[in-house]
Amino acid sequence: MVKIETAKLILRDYRETDLDEMHRLWSDKKTMYYLDDILTTSIEESDKYLKIGMENADGHYFCICEKTVERFIGSIGYTITDTTPLGKIVHMGYMLLPEYHGRGYMTEATKKVIEFAFTKDDCIRITTGCHKENEASRKVIEKAGFRKEAEKIKAVFHDGVMKDRLEYAINKN
Repeated sequence: MVKIETAKLILRDYRETDLDEMHRLWSDKKTMYYLDDILTTSIEESDKYLKIGMENADGHYFCICEKTVERFIGSIGYTITDTTPLGKIVHMGYMLLPEYHGRGYMTEATKKVIEFAFTKDDCIRITTGCHKENEASRKVIEKAGFRKEAEKIKAVFHDGVMKDRLEYAINKN
């Protein structure tokens, strides 16, 4: 079982007891606005994602907890997109309950997951991205040290229109 501590957070493997808070996050339309493809509409759907997160079969997924209470406040992790003789290439994603936005938690968690991926999980490259208009996510990505590699113009259909998407990556070393 993985448990990583930062100054303000604990990042740990998922537990069955995380289901209610995870469902609150994953089913919240406002929070999941830019992640509508994984928005859940029932506790059963959220439970399916929780079980995938607990298995860590195709990547590594972490529950984000405030250090003081160690209760679920968000999710962060990565999915393996390719395996090479040099190591894994993964794609990172994250989300946080709205009452915890603006506290620097996601940047802190992202930096720690990058460190874990490169030092403990044989990853050599991490990609991520966001809609160009998603300023909060863009700030997290850039503060965590990712470098912008592409700006795709009107590349993603979202909320009834085509939108621009930014693609980022960070390489080991």
